Formats: sequence, structure tokens, C-alpha cells
Amino acid sequence: MHPTPAPASAPPMPLTAWVAILAPLVGIALKLASAGWLAVFLLFWSPLLVAGYVAVVLAAARGMLRRQGVLRRPERRSRARIWAWLTSVGVVVLGLTAIDGGDTRESVQSTLTLLLGAPTSPSPLHELSAGIGWAALVAWLVGWLALMVEWAVAVQATRRPAPRIAPPVVE
Repeated sequence: MHPTPAPASAPPMPLTAWVAILAPLVGIALKLASAGWLAVFLLFWSPLLVAGYVAVVLAAARGMLRRQGVLRRPERRSRARIWAWLTSVGVVVLGLTAIDGGDTRESVQSTLTLLLGAPTSPSPLHELSAGIGWAALVAWLVGWLALMVEWAVAVQATRRPAPRIAPPVVE
């Protein structure tokens, strides 16, 4: 039995997997241009963030890059793609738009406001960047959580049930 091919308009699953793996690194690189106290605060959260990144790498590598990956199955393929792209786009946009800064009003920036030349805050561009950043944070977290649930459910569905063994009879 051959798996049902993906629709022609959908990106190939290996591309989706590589985007999911590389997007957090791109998001960090974008954030470094405007790093401030938020970046310092995130160092305290780094063990949790690294664990989440490792989970994404495992889900993408084992579930999407392998030919027989559990997320490549027809019943999971579309949802896995949606969640992987949602978390990937969310983390990259968050890296671009998260407002961060130092001790002065002129140093409160996002990479987007730096690129567009908004020198001081508050400004309408800073407010727009912050709003987009919050929406991107929600998209990133929802996409990540849904991808992890999709992967866990797919892995669990492929496991064979353990044989039932009767307890020993004691006379």
C-alpha cells in the first residue's frame, strides 16, 4: 500500500522539517541586532528554551525527515505541516519584532524598528512592532505545543500494544 501523495501546492515535508529546525536559530540571529535586557532575562530561561528546541529538532528529524516518519503519514501530514510552519514563522517574526532595550528611551528597539529607522520610543512603529511581537509569540507557542502533541500522538499510535500477561498463580 502506497501512501497518498501530498497535494502539489504543499511544500515538501523535508523543507518543512528544515524550516522548523532552522527557524529558531534565525529568530535568535534577528533578535541579536536589538538585544537588551530581555535577551539577558532570557538567559535564565535558556534551559527551558533549549529543551523546547531539542524537542522540535527531534519531532522534525524523526517525524518529518525520515521516509517512514510518523508525521509523514496521510492522517497527520497536513496538521504537522501547519503546526511546523506556524511555530517557525512565529519565532522568526518574534525575533524581528520583540521590543527590547536598555536603560534609555532611545535604546528601546526591536530589530524591525531599527531597520525602519524609528529612533526613539514610544512611537507608533514601536507600538505596531510590539503588537506584532505579541501575536507572533502566541503563534510560536501554539504552533510548538500543537506540533509536540501531534508528534506524541503519532508516536503513541504506532506502538504495538504490550501483550497481556497473567500474574503468576500462587497456591
